Amino acid sequence: MIGDILCTIPFFILFVTIIIECWKVYLNFTKLKAFHHIEGWPIIGNGLHLIGKNNEQIFETFVTETEEISYTWVGPIRLFHVARPEDVQAILTSEKCLKKAIPYGFLYNRTGLLTAEPSTWKVHRRALNPTLGPKMVNSFVPIFNEKFQKMVNLMERQIGNNVDMHQIIFRASVDTITSASFGVNWTMQNRRGDELHRWLIDLNDNIQKRIQRVWLWNPIYYLTQDYKIEMSNFQAVYRFTRTALENKRMNLAEKLEHGEDELAITKENNNQNYLQKCLQLELEQKFTDQNICDEMETILIASVDTSATVFYGITLMLAIHQEYQERVVDEMREIFIDVNEPVTNDHLSRMTFLDLVIKETMRYFPIGPFLGRECTADFEINGGVIPKGSQIFINVLRMHRNPKFFGENALEFYPERFLPENCADWHPYLFIPFSAGARNCIGVRYAWTSMKIALSHILRRFKLTTHLKLHEVIIKPELLLKIGNKNAIRIERRKW
Repeated sequence: MIGDILCTIPFFILFVTIIIECWKVYLNFTKLKAFHHIEGWPIIGNGLHLIGKNNEQIFETFVTETEEISYTWVGPIRLFHVARPEDVQAILTSEKCLKKAIPYGFLYNRTGLLTAEPSTWKVHRRALNPTLGPKMVNSFVPIFNEKFQKMVNLMERQIGNNVDMHQIIFRASVDTITSASFGVNWTMQNRRGDELHRWLIDLNDNIQKRIQRVWLWNPIYYLTQDYKIEMSNFQAVYRFTRTALENKRMNLAEKLEHGEDELAITKENNNQNYLQKCLQLELEQKFTDQNICDEMETILIASVDTSATVFYGITLMLAIHQEYQERVVDEMREIFIDVNEPVTNDHLSRMTFLDLVIKETMRYFPIGPFLGRECTADFEINGGVIPKGSQIFINVLRMHRNPKFFGENALEFYPERFLPENCADWHPYLFIPFSAGARNCIGVRYAWTSMKIALSHILRRFKLTTHLKLHEVIIKPELLLKIGNKNAIRIERRKW
C-alpha cells in the first residue's frame, strides 16, 4: 500500500503544478483585459509572424488606431507595445520598470550603465554622474575643438567627392571619447578608428539578427555560427578597452613614481573624468576590474556609434534642405569671425537655430527607436495590470512621427516646430531623444556639446549637398537606429 501511495505522488505533484500554472494564466488574462490583445497561435503566440521581419515591421503588428497599450505572446514571453506619451511617462518613471528588456542582455555587459540590473545601475549612475556633468563637459571643449579641427582638415582631401559621414564622425568621436573620458590621447582618426568602426557595426548587425529571431532568445543561440562571429567581435572591442585601461594604469603608475598622484589630485579638485572615477572607485574597493571594463565598453557602444548616426542624420537633413543649411550658416557668420575660430561655451549658447535643427533631426531619427523594459513586479496602468516578467517596448519612432501628436506635417522636416511657442503644450514625454526618466542617457550634455562643436567646424568649412530627397532616406530601426543610405553626402568648399 505504501508503494502505491509513493507511485501516486509524482502524478499528484504534476496535477498540482498544472492547476497552479492554469491559475496563473487565468489571473494574467484577468489582469490583461484592459489592454488590446494581438491574437496569435496557441503556445507560440505571434512567433511565426516575426520571421524575416525587421523591427519596424514587427512592431507594426502592435499598432492600433487608438494608441492603446497592446500585447501578445511569443512562446512564454509576454510583449507589450506602448506609443502614447502618458503611458511612456508612467513606465519610465516607475521603480517597477527600471530593469532593461531581454535584448539588452545580448550585449553581454552585466554591470555597465546601459544594461546593469537596477540595484547595480543606481550605485554606478550616482557615482559616475559628475564625470559627464556641466563642469566636466565644459572642460572638454578644447579637446572637442582639437579633434574636430583635425576631422575637417582630413575632410579637405575629399572635397568634390561623396563621403561616408558616419565613418568620419565615428572616428572623430572615438578620438574625443578616448581623450576626454578615458584620458588616453591616442590617434583614432586612422585605421585604428576604422577597425573599431567595423567591429561595432558587425556587432550591431549580429545583435539585430538575434532580436528578430525570438526563438534564439535562449542558450540554443550559443551553438550557432552567428554566436561565434559575435564573440570574435566582442573580444576585439574588449581588447581595445583593455589596452586603453592598461595604458592608463601604466601612466598613473609612472606619475606616482615621480610623486604625482593623479587620482588624488583630480578627486580633490572634483574634476575626475569617466575612467579616473572608475579607477578611483576601484581603489576604494567599490568597483571591480570587470566593472571598469564594462563601463568603458558601455561608453563606447552607447555613445560613439549613436553620435555618428545622429550626426549623419543632421548633416543629411541639412544637405537635403539647403534653405535650413543656409540659415544655420548665417547664424554661424554672426557668431564667428574666422572659419577656424575655436568654439567657446559662449558661442554654443548663441547657436539657437542649430538647436532647433538638431532637435528636429532627433525627432525624425530617434537614435533609440525602441526602448525596452522588463516589469519586476505587477504594474498597474490604465485600469489594467502588466504582469511581472513582461517585456515592454516603447515605440519612440512611431510616437515621434505620429500626426496625432505632431500635426499633419509630422513626416516633414520642420525645425520651427521646436520654437517655444510651438511646443509649449507638448507632453513632457512626447519628445524623448535621449530616453527619459531615471535611466535616461548619462551623456546628454556631452553629446549635445560635441555635436554642436563638430557641426560648427564642418559647416564653416564645407557646403553639404546630396542627390537624395527626404522620402528616399532609408532608416533601419534596430536596437540603435541606422540610416541605410551610404556615401550620400557630397562636400564642397564653402565661401566664408
